[in-house]
Amino acid sequence: MNGYCGKLLRVDLDKGVATDVPLDPAVARAYVGGSGVAAHVFLEEVAPALEGGSLRAAAAGPRRPDPGVGYPDPFGPDNPLIIMAGPLTGARLPAAARFTVSARSPLTGVWGEANSGGHFGAELRFAGYDGVVITGRAASPRYLLIEEGRASLEPAESLWGKDTYETHDLLTARSGGGGRRAQALVIGPAGENLVRFACIHHGKHHAAGRTGMGAVMGSKNLKAVVVRGAEGRLPPPADGEALKKLAGELLARVRESMMVKTMSEVGTIASMDIGALIGDVPIANWTRGAWDGLEKLGTAPYSEQLTGTSSCYACPIGCYRKVTVSSLGREVRNEAGAEYETLAMLGANLLVSDLAAVQVLGDACNRLGLDTISTGGTLGFALEAADAGLLDGFAGSEKLKRAWGDAARVLELIEDMAYRRGIGDRLAEGSAALARGTGRPEAEALLATVKGLEAPAHDPRAAHGMGIAYVAANRGACHMGSMMFNLEITGYVAPEVGLDYDGMQQVSTGKGLMQRRADDFGCVFGQAAVLCHLGGTIYTPGDLLAALNAVTGFGYTMDEMLECGARIWHLKRGIGNLYGLRREDDRLPARLMEPLEDGGAAGSVPDMEAMLAEWYEARGLDAAGRARREVLETLGLRRLADLLDAVGDSAA
Repeated sequence: MNGYCGKLLRVDLDKGVATDVPLDPAVARAYVGGSGVAAHVFLEEVAPALEGGSLRAAAAGPRRPDPGVGYPDPFGPDNPLIIMAGPLTGARLPAAARFTVSARSPLTGVWGEANSGGHFGAELRFAGYDGVVITGRAASPRYLLIEEGRASLEPAESLWGKDTYETHDLLTARSGGGGRRAQALVIGPAGENLVRFACIHHGKHHAAGRTGMGAVMGSKNLKAVVVRGAEGRLPPPADGEALKKLAGELLARVRESMMVKTMSEVGTIASMDIGALIGDVPIANWTRGAWDGLEKLGTAPYSEQLTGTSSCYACPIGCYRKVTVSSLGREVRNEAGAEYETLAMLGANLLVSDLAAVQVLGDACNRLGLDTISTGGTLGFALEAADAGLLDGFAGSEKLKRAWGDAARVLELIEDMAYRRGIGDRLAEGSAALARGTGRPEAEALLATVKGLEAPAHDPRAAHGMGIAYVAANRGACHMGSMMFNLEITGYVAPEVGLDYDGMQQVSTGKGLMQRRADDFGCVFGQAAVLCHLGGTIYTPGDLLAALNAVTGFGYTMDEMLECGARIWHLKRGIGNLYGLRREDDRLPARLMEPLEDGGAAGSVPDMEAMLAEWYEARGLDAAGRARREVLETLGLRRLADLLDAVGDSAA
């Protein structure tokens, strides 16, 4: 296979064995790579048991997805954890270093995936694998070591309990011989303690952050995956000259792009300055449109703490920040600085305006292995709910009261979450479960979640397309699930695939139809080819098509590439349907539909009903929120259609 290693590593932790299996070229062509191939592998793994009668999704009528219902149990040994690179990963193209981690989410109960940059994806391919499929549960802590095409499971008892940074340093030093530096994916105490939004860290600057993939890894007694390749070379592309020419053109564009220049000079922190102007930043659990503390979290004060930058593999942009600060009795010395999402969710969302303190809070999450978006979202909900007396029945809830802006107390709560101490045990379940546990509808009215996943730090009241994007994303509230974020926030346009954006952020008209196009292109762009949504804005759809064809030789047309995106989107949606996802879950929470009184989005509310109706029709979904059978069959998803029909039959 041109451009692919052509094999996956299958790891059975129950038996303690790892074996090579071929990657079917037909699967690669249909699903491209990344979480596209991962979704196909996932369904193939679990379908036999579902067909044999283990399908326990809520078939008796609409309800919210529940992590505790349906096979496989997210914390059970049969939930496959799938690490996948894309065909462009490691190909020395700009913004093409990312990889994905997928499984059934322990936070939402539906399809879960996380996406990360860095060097791991390229190194996995240099070691001879396009991906790793991990099942079972080790009897005692282990880490997976992959060196030059050989895999083994090594003891990790001495690593259990250590934070992500210490674990990373020990493992990369231990496996760093032979002239190549090893790359590692590791979990911290949060993953070990099954915090439902625990993440997987890589290289200190990078996290596969969302949907609790670190907790799935912890449930398998797997502390880390360490990989070291042989020579840093990939299988030859189908057309090396075409790929080299395209790489040169893209590098020239890097030097010209204002978006790339901004990312290089100030990183994602630019979104704090821009978001403050348009009302995009969540403040006090999404209740305010403006706050004078925002200026203390922007690019100017951040530059005073900056001590360096970092890049992903073969990427010339260097958007990751390194900082040195002291606060809350701790020091961060030339380590990973907070990105925009962390600044917004642990800073503005909790009314913490001390930038040095927010850097320490972010560093604590990194070391403990916590997703900063869900951490900040859960704490924002909990602080408001506690002050309203809605959590009074929970032991330890007094610690949450009147804690707005109290960085020292937030730090304690973050550690309580990771170790499931006191009220932290409740917080570790996520905000949606915490609200349900109160038994009070007024608590759920304070949530900012979609399908159980806490919203990232972009407000649909400031950019209406983000409302339909959050609803359409298969993992729950997500700004990276399609290209809508790029259109509305970064100014990206792609008229050749119907994404000709007019720049009107606080307008809902036509965005339901646009979302379908953003789904199809986005599923290839950021999830299967696994390009970076920020640096990758230099790629036109034609560039992505040319890159895929030069590497794989598949000879896709533009329509065929978009059909791959539709296939991937519908497969993930169908997996969610199997676990109880229905139309009632396609909604923004009430909190994000409340008009703000001030700020750049004052008085603005997205017209969700109009966008939903347009999107449902364009997407081919029925009144229950499931794809029509003919849509699935046209995309080659007959097995999924049969499983969904079985759910329908049992519901009847």
